[in-house]
Amino acid sequence: MADRGGIKRKALSVTDKLNILKMYDEKSVNKNQKEIAKEMDLPVSTLRTILANKSKIESSAMTGSCKRQKIKHGKFDELEHILLEWFNQARTLNLPVNGNIVTEKAHEIAKRLNIDEFSGSGGWIDRFKKRHGIVYRQICGEAESVNDADIAAWSENILPNILKEYSSNDIFNADEFGLFFKLMPDKSLVFKREKCHGGKLSKERLSVLACTNATGSQKLRLLVIGKSKAPRCFKNVRIFPCDYVSQNRAWMTGDIFINWIKPLDLSFKKQNRNILLFVDNCPAHPTNIPLENIKLVFLPPNATAKLQPLDQGIIKVLKQKYRKKLVLRYLKEMESKNPAKKLDVLDALHYVSAAWDEITADVIKNCFRKAKFVEGDYSAVEKSCEDFQELEEFPGYAEIDEDVATSNIRSIDQIITDKIAPADVTSIDEESEDEEEDDTTPILPVVNALDYVNELRRLVASFDDADESLNHLNKIENFLYSKNIKNMKQRKIDDFLK
Repeated sequence: MADRGGIKRKALSVTDKLNILKMYDEKSVNKNQKEIAKEMDLPVSTLRTILANKSKIESSAMTGSCKRQKIKHGKFDELEHILLEWFNQARTLNLPVNGNIVTEKAHEIAKRLNIDEFSGSGGWIDRFKKRHGIVYRQICGEAESVNDADIAAWSENILPNILKEYSSNDIFNADEFGLFFKLMPDKSLVFKREKCHGGKLSKERLSVLACTNATGSQKLRLLVIGKSKAPRCFKNVRIFPCDYVSQNRAWMTGDIFINWIKPLDLSFKKQNRNILLFVDNCPAHPTNIPLENIKLVFLPPNATAKLQPLDQGIIKVLKQKYRKKLVLRYLKEMESKNPAKKLDVLDALHYVSAAWDEITADVIKNCFRKAKFVEGDYSAVEKSCEDFQELEEFPGYAEIDEDVATSNIRSIDQIITDKIAPADVTSIDEESEDEEEDDTTPILPVVNALDYVNELRRLVASFDDADESLNHLNKIENFLYSKNIKNMKQRKIDDFLK
């Protein structure tokens, strides 16, 4: 069929339309729509239709296949929207899903929404799959199940359009990872490939939320989620190196995520900054959080292994640095004559925060480049992930917990409830049994600590290039002296009152 201008109409896929939108943005500065349509060999009416449906096209590309030629909506649009969200979170967690399971969930949603005329026939399930680009593949790891065409469409068309109004300093990525925080290198085989959805091993695990901007100039404080609400090792501790909350399985939940992102949004509002924050389609990330200065962008489902900057090496390097500290502790304990102190949650908070602080801006920039957020070479990512000689004696130790679950799948009822009302901040799930650490090391008296500082100074002074470390020790000594004087004054006042 020909248009009025005599140009043949073409069946355009979602990818084609994304390319047209990109070309239009580049050419519209100097040319009008008729001139651009002529260059693209398109009817003007087609170009105008594509421009009018820009947001729908981009949304469709992010949630389904880019090979489709039409963006169709089914008869039961609300039902399909809820079902697709459930399906995407199942894919994110690599849960096996087939046509029968999808149909069963569709009937469950129809019943919940009081849709009596829904039949869930074989024809409907086929059309649903086609509309949303769903193909059942064998589960063999997230990276292998990603559609390369969808990856290319995201990286070349959708992502540049999202990023164009933001500077690199205002582009952030946040992601959770699981951490077997107590795991020493001699126990690695027990935990190998453990997904840890619950049970005894959950006591050995923490979930950690990391967030950074694209330049590496702003690494936010880590959020650590543990099982115990008040471990004994926290007694008398007033300052923590990172934020800590508890959840009965040490999982990220929607409430915890909201409690994390709302104060962050307020902080950026005070700074008068508009932020772009990319997160994955994890079930614990609500899609409708009311935010003012943070634009929350969800990465395409089941594609974070290739599209998320933190997954391109940042988390890997963080874990390597953490495990290096455990290896050094392990080797020290082997040489020490004193009985080894068990690693506790507080130790883990200090170690993981120190590891996060040690990650350089170059590593972060390279990982954002590898995820196509920034143009340029990213070869340094591989180099930064390999430079850990201390871990060579323990192969596989650094990656031992890469498949650990950090959240649970949301039920159909939870998804429907979230669709009805915007997500709001509620109390964090703290049904923890408050299982505390078995032993607690008492805090060293200030007077004894000053003696140790003096011994440390003598040791450090025996090495070359120790100026900076000696300065740090002097600062620590001055700090401890000020606390000791304050305690002495308080004791004198107490004695006088007695």
